[in-house]
Amino acid sequence: MATTRNLPIKFFQKREKDESSNEGNGGKQIRKWLITDNIPEKSVRFRQVLSSVAPKLDEKIAKNNYIPTVMRLRLHKKAKAKDPRKAISSMFNVEQKLNVIGINGNDELLIKIDNRNDLQKIIFNFSKAEGAIVSDTTVLSIGSIDDLEIFAPHVDVDTEPYTKVKVKLFNFGDTELNNIVVWNFEKFCSENNIQFSRTTYSADLNIYSIPSVSEDSLELLKEFDGIQSISDMPLYEVSFDELEVEQPINVRVPVEGKEYPVVGILDSGVAAIPHLKPWLTSESITYYPESDINKGHGTFVAGVLVYGDDLQGISYTGLEGCKIFEAIVIPDKNKQSISEDELIEQIRDAVSRNNHIKIWNLSLGTTAEADLHEFSDFATSLDEIQDHNNVLICKSAGNCENFKMRAPKSRISRSADTVRGIVVGSLAHDKNDTDDSEKHNPSPFSRKGPGPSYTIKPDLSHFGGNAGLDSRNNAVYNYVKSFSPNGSSASSIGTSFSTPRVTAIAAGVNFRLNEEFNPTLLKALLVHSAKYPSEMQMDITEKMKQVGFGLPSSIDDILYNEPNEITLILNDTLEKGKYIDILDFPFPKSMVDEDGYFYGEVTVTLVASPILDVSQGAEYCQSNIDVKFGTYDNKVAVDITQPRKKNPVSASNRINILGVGCYSTRKNKSDEDKFRSERMLLSYGSKYQPVKKWCVNFDEFTPTNKDKYLKSTKNWHMKIEGLYRHSLEEKLATQHIKPTQDFCCIVTIRDTKKKGNIYNEVTGLLDSYNFIHQNVKINQQVDIKINNNLNQ
Repeated sequence: MATTRNLPIKFFQKREKDESSNEGNGGKQIRKWLITDNIPEKSVRFRQVLSSVAPKLDEKIAKNNYIPTVMRLRLHKKAKAKDPRKAISSMFNVEQKLNVIGINGNDELLIKIDNRNDLQKIIFNFSKAEGAIVSDTTVLSIGSIDDLEIFAPHVDVDTEPYTKVKVKLFNFGDTELNNIVVWNFEKFCSENNIQFSRTTYSADLNIYSIPSVSEDSLELLKEFDGIQSISDMPLYEVSFDELEVEQPINVRVPVEGKEYPVVGILDSGVAAIPHLKPWLTSESITYYPESDINKGHGTFVAGVLVYGDDLQGISYTGLEGCKIFEAIVIPDKNKQSISEDELIEQIRDAVSRNNHIKIWNLSLGTTAEADLHEFSDFATSLDEIQDHNNVLICKSAGNCENFKMRAPKSRISRSADTVRGIVVGSLAHDKNDTDDSEKHNPSPFSRKGPGPSYTIKPDLSHFGGNAGLDSRNNAVYNYVKSFSPNGSSASSIGTSFSTPRVTAIAAGVNFRLNEEFNPTLLKALLVHSAKYPSEMQMDITEKMKQVGFGLPSSIDDILYNEPNEITLILNDTLEKGKYIDILDFPFPKSMVDEDGYFYGEVTVTLVASPILDVSQGAEYCQSNIDVKFGTYDNKVAVDITQPRKKNPVSASNRINILGVGCYSTRKNKSDEDKFRSERMLLSYGSKYQPVKKWCVNFDEFTPTNKDKYLKSTKNWHMKIEGLYRHSLEEKLATQHIKPTQDFCCIVTIRDTKKKGNIYNEVTGLLDSYNFIHQNVKINQQVDIKINNNLNQ
């Protein structure tokens, strides 16, 4: 008999005593990699390079050109921690200026030099290496630099005439300097008869579109001082093939007087066919004349969004209906093309004009792979659009056809490296004889991660079809179903059509939650619910690359618990210098086995909203939050009159059970163990990952560690602490701003033996420990509809 899932998940709040202050460790880091013998020699070499900048500065001043000269500094591979970066900054940040302006790639710093006076002070700082006594800071800074040279812009352009070019100017982190470089660039283009238009990627990106460029114009642009990069302007189109099929689907209409979630579809348009017309909002937005529109792709996306469960005959999402706002942001590829800058401008305009719509579907992308280090301009623009309008965009990971050549999959496309959005890959819904993928495994055409800086992308995956080759090596497709613009049933494949299933879940969960819209909470709930289907037998690292955190649960399964489990949500903001230390975490005391050890399963998901900085390259995510969860022996009183002691209570013999050291090597190597396949490896719990998740089964503990950490006499704790990159700390210090990070941490405790009512027990512990808590507020107009179809 099925267990009733009707107990709402819960919010709880930290107590006043759970907020603690950071304490200095007083330790000094040992740097075995630092070579000190060649510091004077390197100092001389770097001063020679810096001295070569002086004539360039003089020449510019003579022409009333006040654009800073930019240097490229290559770091030692071990010098990416905060201390070496701080030491380097102390060499270049003179006259209270932040001259370290950004990061190029993974291992290069960009340094601006405004004038001769600043240059002489920087050269003087390097000359300190030849003194009788050399400070640790000087040694560390020079030892951390491998090379130093004048910056030359990165150029990647097809020099055929009439190629549209994208020119990115430096962001100097100074409004006045940025205005100077913009004014000079526009003047330069006008004087050289170079047509230009300024784009609206984001507030922190000064990017220009050059509609046509000759070889001579390109050579002139390379000489302009304020340019960071010159590249071809990416073009976008919807490549879409559909096959009409015979599948009668009943038309559903909204129930009169009943409210439904609204989703914005940023696509090619949605045809007002009988199945979709009742769900279209009365308002829409388009940027093209009717003659330049082909609504095939957008109609298919909308059909999956509203009828996806009906069409496949399985309750994947549990969505009972959804209103559709049509935003036509891409034209018929046979009539006209659209460049990246135009597409972003139209997405920004559509969302900002309608930011009362909080969930948006974007099943568009490019064939170009995301960079391993730099986040794409498209992705960072999507992040700003989401932040500015307080919305959530569900974005397709992109398709590739490498399976046709038996070649490895491409990595996620540019734009699918958005940090704020939910990026969606594709799973095979079924398997035919010619299909490459087994059922519920990654689709052959679905692109894989990681994203830049090893971010986990895609975030989630859903069903988008299967594919393979026949005996003659012709591609054969196993389609998912939707509708064509003429109203007939149709079929196709792609991450474009797995994405609206996740969008449907996000919209449904958000609508059921009678709470203020919170994209971080919504993303955390979907990731927390996600699982890897049992058919997916591959290493956890490969699973993360292929499908992210897996397949999200249906709407009701996300919002409700069974009696043998409870889900607790801590939705909060962490201020720099503070951390949360809950020493009375309400772990159920009944979950103890006959041998006196705690048992069961714990799932912890942490989604942070990191501070972002587009100028910082691979370090785009400028802040980080970590969570530790586990046991300890006793609370310990602390003498706060002692140096560096600020918190009156600590804990003895803490253990973080989210680390990998507690677990059995034998179990870690077992492909049969469910939680080995789901538990996050340590490398994916590393710093500056915005999304982290761990699934822990206490049966995996080694006998020794069970005895050390899981005895029933132990107490439970949860600690949440933040970290900030040096460049952010420097920037905000000059503005006298203390940084904060929003985050959502979700913990589910499950009694695997189903011995008692864990939900009620933990609720009682929350009361006895004086936590403020409440059930999530649920929109009561909707009936609960439980999904039992997939591998939950």
